Amino acid sequence: MKILAEISDANLGKGESEILGGNYELRKSARAVLRDKNGNINLQHIKRDSFHKLPGGGVETGESVKEALQREITEEAGCDCNIGDLIGVVIEYRNKYNLIQMSYAYIADVTSDIGEPQFEQAEIDEQLTNYWLPAEEALEKMRTDQPEKYEGGFILKREMAFLEEYLKMVK
Repeated sequence: MKILAEISDANLGKGESEILGGNYELRKSARAVLRDKNGNINLQHIKRDSFHKLPGGGVETGESVKEALQREITEEAGCDCNIGDLIGVVIEYRNKYNLIQMSYAYIADVTSDIGEPQFEQAEIDEQLTNYWLPAEEALEKMRTDQPEKYEGGFILKREMAFLEEYLKMVK
């Protein structure tokens, strides 16, 4: 397992690095570089907060990381997939919430027709939309993003690390 990045408030210019000995809660999440039959990837735009992300989400109690990823892709991208190689892991220290998040990213390939996503209310409120485009274009969109919320900076930096590593893997 390759750790691609450790992200803290200090990396984002928002305060201190992780607080050693601090009382953090652990959260795991699963992400994917999800490819369609044309090789385009799924990119999600959170319009309300001005940034893009990859599909995925939190691992619920009793789920494996891959089970969580399958569920999230079905909900957010409207399709089934085959989960392949691990891209890597990113560790985030979100001091504002006393949270350590470990995010695991995989390469995944669509194995069904792509239907309508089934967004949760929070995703609808964020004005979440899906795009399918080449990975290089997705990364360029991310490079111009300017997240407006605290979480957005972490999410964007994490997703860019995954996408940059993916592009190295497929070249």
